[in-house]
Amino acid sequence: MLKFDRFMYEEQDEGKGGDNDGLQGQEGNGQEEVTITKEELAKRLDQEAERRVAKARDGWQSDLDAKLEEAKSEGAKLAKMSAAEKAKAEEEQRMSELEKREAEINKRELTANVKDVLADKGLPSELASVLVELGDADAITKATDNIATIIDQRVNEQVDKKLSGSGKPRGESSDTDTRSDLAKGLGL
Repeated sequence: MLKFDRFMYEEQDEGKGGDNDGLQGQEGNGQEEVTITKEELAKRLDQEAERRVAKARDGWQSDLDAKLEEAKSEGAKLAKMSAAEKAKAEEEQRMSELEKREAEINKRELTANVKDVLADKGLPSELASVLVELGDADAITKATDNIATIIDQRVNEQVDKKLSGSGKPRGESSDTDTRSDLAKGLGL
């Protein structure tokens, strides 16, 4: 014989009208101890397990049914809209590819034009790839003009510097001139 707490199984027994087949009860400290056989315990445990499984299964089934209905309605919407959406998506894809091709062609043309402009101004054609990234023909023209102006200024400065030598041949500078220039620079 085994002893167990009856309150754990009261919920199950409430609807049975209180007949306690083979149960002997003793009251003590507000709890009732019941002595049952192993077969009765196994039967009660099986009943409790079946009750819990049935409750879980009902909850799971209702969730599954709700999700299934939601998926069916969503599928029906997609089935109705898929032809229109499919056509729209294909059109968008075609337009995207067309725009991409057009941009590539425009970039090639612009690169060729920029190389011609650079060649006309005597600038290296390697600058074309950098200038094409500006994208706008006016901005590219302005940039090439600025580059040409800056390069011309630097070249002229270097030429003037070379031409305006001190008048003394190289290697014949006097030591006193260097010292006097240094003294003047230091303020002595």
